[in-house]
Amino acid sequence: MRLRNLSHDKRRRPLLIVSVLALLLVLALALGGCGESHPADESGTKAGPGPEETETVSVEIARQGATGYSLVRSDLSGSADADVKSMVSLRRAIEEKLGVLPDIYTDYIGAGGTDERECEILVGNTNRPQSAQCASNLEAGTWRICMAGKKLVLVSDRDVGLVFAVDYLIEHYVKQSGFSVPENLDVRGNYSVDYTFTYQKPQSGAAKYDDIIAVTTLQGLYNRQSGNLLYVLGGDSTNEWFGTFTKEDGWLKDRTFESLNEVGQVFDLVAPLLKCAVIWDTNVPATVNVATTVAGVEDGVVLTRESYDRYKSHLPADLKIISLEGKFDGSVTGSAKNDAYRWALHEYLEKGLCSKDFICYYVDSFYARNNGDTAYISLRDWSVYNRAFVVDLSPWGDETPFDDRTQKVGTDLETLKMILQTQKNLLEGKSTFEFCGFFNFTKYSKNGDNTESKNDPVPTEWETVYVISPYGGYQNTATEWCWNQSVHSKFEGGTYENNRPDEWMTLDNSPQTVYLSFFMADYDSTYPLYTYLQRYWKDPMRGKIPLAWGINPNLADSVPDVIDYYYRTKTDNDYFTSDASAAGYFNPSRIPSEMWEMVTEHNREYFEKFDMTIAPMVLDWDKLGPEALEAFSKFSYDGLATIIIDFHGNGGKQAAPFLYEDTMVCDQLYNNFSTESVDRGAEAVNQIIRTQAGTGKARFGLVRCVWTSPTFISEVIEEVKAQNPNLNIVVVDIYNYFELRRQQLSK
Repeated sequence: MRLRNLSHDKRRRPLLIVSVLALLLVLALALGGCGESHPADESGTKAGPGPEETETVSVEIARQGATGYSLVRSDLSGSADADVKSMVSLRRAIEEKLGVLPDIYTDYIGAGGTDERECEILVGNTNRPQSAQCASNLEAGTWRICMAGKKLVLVSDRDVGLVFAVDYLIEHYVKQSGFSVPENLDVRGNYSVDYTFTYQKPQSGAAKYDDIIAVTTLQGLYNRQSGNLLYVLGGDSTNEWFGTFTKEDGWLKDRTFESLNEVGQVFDLVAPLLKCAVIWDTNVPATVNVATTVAGVEDGVVLTRESYDRYKSHLPADLKIISLEGKFDGSVTGSAKNDAYRWALHEYLEKGLCSKDFICYYVDSFYARNNGDTAYISLRDWSVYNRAFVVDLSPWGDETPFDDRTQKVGTDLETLKMILQTQKNLLEGKSTFEFCGFFNFTKYSKNGDNTESKNDPVPTEWETVYVISPYGGYQNTATEWCWNQSVHSKFEGGTYENNRPDEWMTLDNSPQTVYLSFFMADYDSTYPLYTYLQRYWKDPMRGKIPLAWGINPNLADSVPDVIDYYYRTKTDNDYFTSDASAAGYFNPSRIPSEMWEMVTEHNREYFEKFDMTIAPMVLDWDKLGPEALEAFSKFSYDGLATIIIDFHGNGGKQAAPFLYEDTMVCDQLYNNFSTESVDRGAEAVNQIIRTQAGTGKARFGLVRCVWTSPTFISEVIEEVKAQNPNLNIVVVDIYNYFELRRQQLSK
């Protein structure tokens, strides 16, 4: 990986365009003087301007222990500039191969400078006329190496291209038996560069919000259209993943990145791809989502009127402007918010112009813009990249949302169901889709200023899944602050192998025996997988005890490289399962009969890809019915456990543990594990033990641990053992856990 001061982009091998004068590699001859010419060796290829071939002559630049050439770069360049670094790389390569260090000079001539020499290697934009001569008529994204008299010249349309020119020179000439080049050398090559962007402006509030959404929507278009990459360094997690993937074993290691630090530079980079600018109405917060939908379909950038005026000079003069200002006033539904989404529904989704794989549930600007909250604009590259429909509506039909109190009760839910039904119709019942994102707690539940809401946050989460499941939707809940999904998704993974126990245990059914298995939970969505698990994965106790890590495999659509990293770095004691509920968060009891074949195939595909066979946290309103059990037995055949909560009060119940054919179905996924202190955690486990006392059988506990470190789990285990010296407490991997429960039921 190379990092250059301009931006992030993937590096490819140059595509070489060689002039009609053939390149020769010749054996080094005795150095008789600076740049002495020699006829080509018989092994060299001869070429000439006409039918009659003439002998090509070579120039010796350096041989073992000696050179008459000096390296020259611009006096205006600093140590961090590409020409200086490229020159240093070339000098080091010459030293390693030939044992000689060429002198290094700047091109400054005058007091304190060095006179121009006859024999020089000119790297980059120097003041020598040969540099300008060689650089004339260079096309974008190209470099050139040529001999101009006694001078060897390396130039590029931009400094970053010198990296590729120097690499070519080293590979094809310096590494040979002697550093000689044809007298008429003229080589041209193409290069490809990716970019990083770091936001460095001091702005906060609305200005920051406007800048970041412009950058991320431009990013989504660039990563979809250009063939190169734009990666935003947005904070600790994004920067750390960038470092991980650009290391020696990372998939970005062979790419060259330039860093951009100004929003205007991003506009300049993406401007050739832009077809429109979409200006949203800051008086109607929902229009930021509508504008994002339009930008994805129409290849545009999302702007406010203020940010449009700020960056207008960076946009093509004839760019199409789509303004949503003043367009929605509630005249259709009584709600400007719902008018906006229904317009987008009719103009884009119903016409099949949006993604059939994703609907993005992204928080609009109601609170976020004035606070400069980038949580749900940091990921707009993903929706634009996929041309996804973007929406933010309440799942509740029993009260008006906090952000739109004057609407008729249930209008949000009615519009949401219209969108979901349209998506289902477009898919013709043949495929599922991901509903990616989370509701705003304060707008749609009792939280913060919204003290009068009838609905608490957790039931609101469950209600969202309840609503989307019958349409073939499954949720990827927390996606906020997940930058660069349009980059991560380009990683092409391989074949994955999960861990299995080295040996299967035999049940000790004594009532003094307690089998515990710890499920490291709530990595079912992008944000905790991207941020929290990254933190806990480094814990020094990981690998000391068997732990099951819940990762929903459908996240491979957006962050496959992140999942690949966890699989590559697992220990023998790390086991992977799904999280809520399988390959995506859905309610099995809400799936219509005619959709089960499709849902089964969706889950089986992802489970097989990641060698998963256990679903230890199936969330539902009632016990699993026959169709659900049959489906899960086909992809989660080594076991499943459920959490049943009937928030609607319709009589939903948890079934007792049982075997469905040979699949263990379990209810004991304990959901009250405390991470406040080791004592509280131990008390939660002790409660599990106590509730099964008096059965005359071995006791079991599958303990759900939300965002918890292996060290904490280890300390809790030791405390539980110390408090229960008369019990045989055995910590088992999750595969043996379900196997032992199966054995107990079989008895």
